[in-house]
Amino acid sequence: MKFKGKVAVWYWAICILAEGAMIYSFFVDKEARIFLGISLVFMSLLMLPMLFRNYVLIEQNRIQVVFGFLKDSMEISEIREIYRTHNPLASTAASLDRLVIKGRRQEMMCAVCDRERLLQELTKKNPGIWIH
Repeated sequence: MKFKGKVAVWYWAICILAEGAMIYSFFVDKEARIFLGISLVFMSLLMLPMLFRNYVLIEQNRIQVVFGFLKDSMEISEIREIYRTHNPLASTAASLDRLVIKGRRQEMMCAVCDRERLLQELTKKNPGIWIH
């Protein structure tokens, strides 16, 4: 089952403003065009996949978080607790409305549009998950 990742308005704004500033500078600053062109391509290749490859996948007994070029996965049976957070630390989420999924040996963060359905699916597969 696939759950669409949540992208906050502020994340869209940062992407649009950054791209817009680079495009503006590209046309205004003639001496730095090559550098700005390369920077624009690099920044687009880095930021755009985070907007469009952003989802959580539950397959049989694994959960996988996909965010841009990053992937993280965990056995559902390993999950011990899940809690909500607004922690701004770097993570695989483009929203501050995040879930922390803690296992025995690892921890993942994600932000999904349908958080309640994700929690329902996970607790159906592992009733021992503590959600708070």
